[in-house]
Amino acid sequence: MTKRTFIFDSDGGVDDAQALILLVANGRVPDLITTVFGNVGLDQATTNLLAVTATLGVSIPVHKGADRPLTQPIIDAKYVHGDDGLGGARRPPRQDLPASEDGVGVLRQVFRDAAAKGEKADILMIGPLTNLALALRLEPNILDGIGTLTIMGGNVYGRGNTTPAAEFNIYADPEAAHVVLTAGIETIVVPWEPCTTHYMEGARVEALFDGIASSPLRDFSKALASHARHNSVSRGNPDRLLYVDPLAAAVVLDPTMVTRSIKASSSVALAPGITRGMTLVDPSGRLGTPKITFVEEVDIAKVDALYAVSAAYSP
Repeated sequence: MTKRTFIFDSDGGVDDAQALILLVANGRVPDLITTVFGNVGLDQATTNLLAVTATLGVSIPVHKGADRPLTQPIIDAKYVHGDDGLGGARRPPRQDLPASEDGVGVLRQVFRDAAAKGEKADILMIGPLTNLALALRLEPNILDGIGTLTIMGGNVYGRGNTTPAAEFNIYADPEAAHVVLTAGIETIVVPWEPCTTHYMEGARVEALFDGIASSPLRDFSKALASHARHNSVSRGNPDRLLYVDPLAAAVVLDPTMVTRSIKASSSVALAPGITRGMTLVDPSGRLGTPKITFVEEVDIAKVDALYAVSAAYSP
């Protein structure tokens, strides 16, 4: 069986970096990376992901994608990820330059080529869904070349992390999310709610890194984890490392770890007001959109094991 092309689409924040490290350390190196505005601006997100690949010692083409939402003003999450998007983690002295400034065009080409060969290309998206939405709008026929789409984003029960109703990645570009979630792609969504219930306690994180000899990658990973833990505590929550983007990456690595999920039609609330950006989840199918999978629980021991491998990984 031909190995599918695997694309990593990201807005370059702290947990995005952790997700990429998790993938590479556990043997799933993306074939290419597309970047998008979100946690930070597009230029910073691109620089951040190039810093991660350099620290990992891998050369992955990084293509700059969309720098703004389809219709609304830009928002960011620097208050979570820090002004630099990586929580101040120390960067490598040298890193590659972007491979191109046409991430949307690259997605179109990859999916077009896959379709022409009767193949599929998989994609993990852990930021706003703008790049894929633009690609689908410009070239609807690429749908035939899209394999499994895994998303970190949205919510099932209306518990948002940016507004009471909306999760950040969807709220950052609701129109793009609506295009993607209703496109008829084989889609697995890791929404916000399980991201709050799948975590490693701070003391265990500390013990994990204390047992690993210092190296640029170990120190980089520990700085990311420390920033995420501090962010949790500063908001009045327990000292925990929430598995957010790494949870979606873990599902890509081992889909069998999902122990509970639901199949549902989905849409996104687009009207102005308190529900804008909310993910509508309808198991009955009355929304009329193709059903997709929403993850609710995974085997946390398997996630812990994958994270431990990434913490100890030596390029």
